[in-house]
Amino acid sequence: MPRFAKEDAASVIELNQLLALWCTELDMNGGADIASLCTEDCTYLVGGRVHQGHDAIRGFYAARNARVASLQKDGVRTQRHTISNFLYSFAAHDAATVRYTLVNYSREGPPPALDLVGPTIVADVTMEIRREADGEWRISLFDSIPIFIGNDPFLNASVVPK
Repeated sequence: MPRFAKEDAASVIELNQLLALWCTELDMNGGADIASLCTEDCTYLVGGRVHQGHDAIRGFYAARNARVASLQKDGVRTQRHTISNFLYSFAAHDAATVRYTLVNYSREGPPPALDLVGPTIVADVTMEIRREADGEWRISLFDSIPIFIGNDPFLNASVVPK
């Protein structure tokens, strides 16, 4: 059974907070400020596409949010990211890898989203996270591998590898 040093056990709580902030940023702000949770050199993989660094990550979410504004009912997309089944490993006290399951529910238009049959996507996620000089944990790698993909053309345009 994995054991953590006391410092690592405390870091798990901080990492959980970072992951909750990441989900909240996606759900409430469309990811517009997600780069602030990432390292400057972050590698961010979505749908097999690599977005390297803050500018590329911001560009990805800006383009996505522009698509929401122009293609979704009332220019709104309602979504919630839920995460579970966490596995933490520490290479050092300032470097961690977190693996988890992400379940996303989303639908065009404002809430409540009616007639949703099931999740729009279930993915296996790996995040590498490191504590930077300012003491904050930031994501240095985000990689999601879709396991189940629902029937949502808007989401599928972003996550299904071409």
